[in-house]
Amino acid sequence: MLRTLPIVLALALCFSNLGFINFGVIGGIAPENPPAFTVDAHNPRNHLTQDKNAQAATVDEVYDINEATEPPAQNTAEAIAVREENILRLHWDIVPGAVKYEIFIDGASLFSYTNGIEIPIDDVHKKFQVNAVSFEGTTLQNRIPIRDIDINPPSPRTTTEFDKMAYPPIYPVYSWVPTSGADHYEIELIKDGKIIRRYFTKPRQQDDDFDLYDKKPVLDEGEYYWRVRALNQDNQPLTEWSDKNESNSFEVKHQIRFCALGDSITHGGGSISAPPSTVVYNWETYCAIPVKNLGRSGDTTAEMLERFDNDVLPFRPEVLFIMAGVNDYRANITGWESVENLQAVKAKCEQNGIKPVFLTPTPLNPAQIRQVNFIDPPPEDWQEHQRYICDWIRGQENFIDVNDQLTDDEGNLLYMLSVDGLHPDAEGKRIIGEAVAAWLDKYLNLQ
Repeated sequence: MLRTLPIVLALALCFSNLGFINFGVIGGIAPENPPAFTVDAHNPRNHLTQDKNAQAATVDEVYDINEATEPPAQNTAEAIAVREENILRLHWDIVPGAVKYEIFIDGASLFSYTNGIEIPIDDVHKKFQVNAVSFEGTTLQNRIPIRDIDINPPSPRTTTEFDKMAYPPIYPVYSWVPTSGADHYEIELIKDGKIIRRYFTKPRQQDDDFDLYDKKPVLDEGEYYWRVRALNQDNQPLTEWSDKNESNSFEVKHQIRFCALGDSITHGGGSISAPPSTVVYNWETYCAIPVKNLGRSGDTTAEMLERFDNDVLPFRPEVLFIMAGVNDYRANITGWESVENLQAVKAKCEQNGIKPVFLTPTPLNPAQIRQVNFIDPPPEDWQEHQRYICDWIRGQENFIDVNDQLTDDEGNLLYMLSVDGLHPDAEGKRIIGEAVAAWLDKYLNLQ
């Protein structure tokens, strides 16, 4: 019976755009009074604050295959561990502002921190509904339309959106729908048909384990794709490898005209749980002219200066947008130290025939930061050091002032633009992207 279900479910989706399906009755209807919302005790880790310690905690073992001589292994059915329970997998589009999603099934309520979930079920004839939920626990959208439904999926579903990006980011983030019963995951990056990197995540046994930040830049030209499979406690494959498709494949090219150097604000991601692999939270998405993302989450100005030669020069950009400083004044680094590093970045640009364009760094909202309890609160004098950086940037020949558009009357990040008080979400990223686009429009028209 299970083998015939995908056809039935596909027909059901054709007749329903509510994201609420009755397995067995096409076009199922949501209950008039769905179960009351209950806040779960478990909060997700912040998938945006990938500082050095957080990144180290994500990866247990890392294999870097320096000589790319190993072709991808084929799936071997005999090696896959048997999962006895029936698995229902749902996948839907990200809802801007949602921190998590609540799934109702026959009166029960559970949560997902990504735009998909795998649910062990004992009976496939069940009703379900998916709602988008804010950090405070309010419902942002009822009955989210479901894009894909799978029964007993043989492999994980990747959720990266490289096909929607003008250029792949230099530091990819690999993301997927968590596999039911997985202890940890194996991830491979493949270039021109050869495995070049292999990662194993630490055993987490948490439902918010669905992404991995690659700490090593992807620099060499070529065709890439990445894949993931779930493993059990014995390190035995629980699934086959994920399928290759446009959304997890990308091409790296050099000689990119416009690039952006920055920290997590440039790298992307938002609403605590959505990683940079989703385009709605990337400011480059809102720039009409393609810009290569050279951002790395957690970077200070000193770290951007340190990686400049390695990460910027291979792409030989004509213009480099530079947004930096927020991680400095979060960490008691003085404004003059930040400016000293930015001056050195400017000098490197000029030495290499690159036009530097500085963006004023984004503000913080300490009250929100304390509320989410995921990020260390900034020192009391952070605004003083931010002001010092902004004043220097506003004195440069080429700069873009986004700080004013993101700041409230008290000098803090506008409450409506961020969930965690540090990272601007979709609307904030739109403001930044459109400001860069406006500068580029003038620049190109003057040529």
